[in-house]
Amino acid sequence: MKHISFISFIFTIFLFSCSKKETEIGAPVSIKPDYVLPQGNAPDAANARIQQLYDKYGSYFLYNFTQKDYEWVQSTGSGNSKLDTAVLGDPIYTSDMLQFLDDVWLKFLPEDFKKGKGIPYRVFMADVIRQYRPNFPPEYTYLYFDYKIVGKAVVFPGMNSDLRTMTPAQKVAKKIIVTSAMWSYYIANNILDIPSEFYAISNYTSTAAPVTPLSLPANMIAYRTRGFLPSSYDPTFGNALEWYYSSYAWGTAKTNDANSFITNITQRTDAQMAPYLTYPLIKQKFDLLVNYYKTKYNIDVRAIANATY
Repeated sequence: MKHISFISFIFTIFLFSCSKKETEIGAPVSIKPDYVLPQGNAPDAANARIQQLYDKYGSYFLYNFTQKDYEWVQSTGSGNSKLDTAVLGDPIYTSDMLQFLDDVWLKFLPEDFKKGKGIPYRVFMADVIRQYRPNFPPEYTYLYFDYKIVGKAVVFPGMNSDLRTMTPAQKVAKKIIVTSAMWSYYIANNILDIPSEFYAISNYTSTAAPVTPLSLPANMIAYRTRGFLPSSYDPTFGNALEWYYSSYAWGTAKTNDANSFITNITQRTDAQMAPYLTYPLIKQKFDLLVNYYKTKYNIDVRAIANATY
């Protein structure tokens, strides 16, 4: 009897719930875009190109933004990041900046890569990026940056008259800066990877390390023979900079080795690489990476490195 009463009670609640008028759902809330295009008084062709880039790749190329926008980009950086200031460029140079970025960066990337994660969500185009430094002599009051990358945004300075007077050599130097920035971004964010086979070629144990200093020819030959390249190159003097200094460097040898090869395969021409490729292990690692990025991502790293203007 109690069981029947309980069932009747539940059934009554169910009927009451069904008969109660449901709350109406209001009109859907529209989600506004982060930025409204066109942004401003850039040439019509530049604004149209920015709209096409957004429509095709979902990325904003921005020339009109606030310091608040810029500080938000830098919010996950260092504690002093908000001291940085992005000075807006003259909109008249927007077309020149877009063409420059295409020439040194975008044209080397396949369409599916650009439609994926190959282009950051926001690409800020500025005149300069500077950081105020108190108590410095007037000529050193500001520290200038070649680029800034944090999260899903990248800031490139240089949107000024220099774009129209740049020599071929200067453009190659700028290409190297942009390439370094973007490949660091791709590797750090797992957009591009390093194949595991790369790390199986060289011996990373400290006991096999050559004796310092590398300034001694015999030590340098031993270092190259093990398959290790310079980590970077001094643009002023043209000399190679090595990541190995002493035995403590082997704690991060794998990372340093991979980074050095990324630098060389994307930035150094065939003529510049020729002396290094006489070492079998260097050539083996070099060929492995070149083929890997071509096969897996359809990116021709040697086309990037050998490009001239």
